[in-house]
Amino acid sequence: MEERKQEFTFNSELKLIDTLLTTLETKLHTLRQILPKLDPRRGLINFGGAMLKALFGTAVDFDITSLRNNFDDLQPRQQDIVHSVANQLTYIKKKIRYCYQRER
Repeated sequence: MEERKQEFTFNSELKLIDTLLTTLETKLHTLRQILPKLDPRRGLINFGGAMLKALFGTAVDFDITSLRNNFDDLQPRQQDIVHSVANQLTYIKKKIRYCYQRER
């Protein structure tokens, strides 16, 4: 009975992690679509953008490029974290099964 309860808990944790990962990937994809693509013709209005940034704090090309680079850096880290958590859960499950079998 105890083993079934623990297995159910691990399965529900894995489902929760999978759901969270899917949600994060969807939000990241949506955010990437929202961010504007760089256009070399925008150089003519960079001065106006700099003025607006100084007055109102609006984003300029550099800010958007920095955001895009940060998202690109975070994506592999997110995949590493998910992989690590999955490995840890597998390891814990094996240890619990081993301890449970030794008790018998």
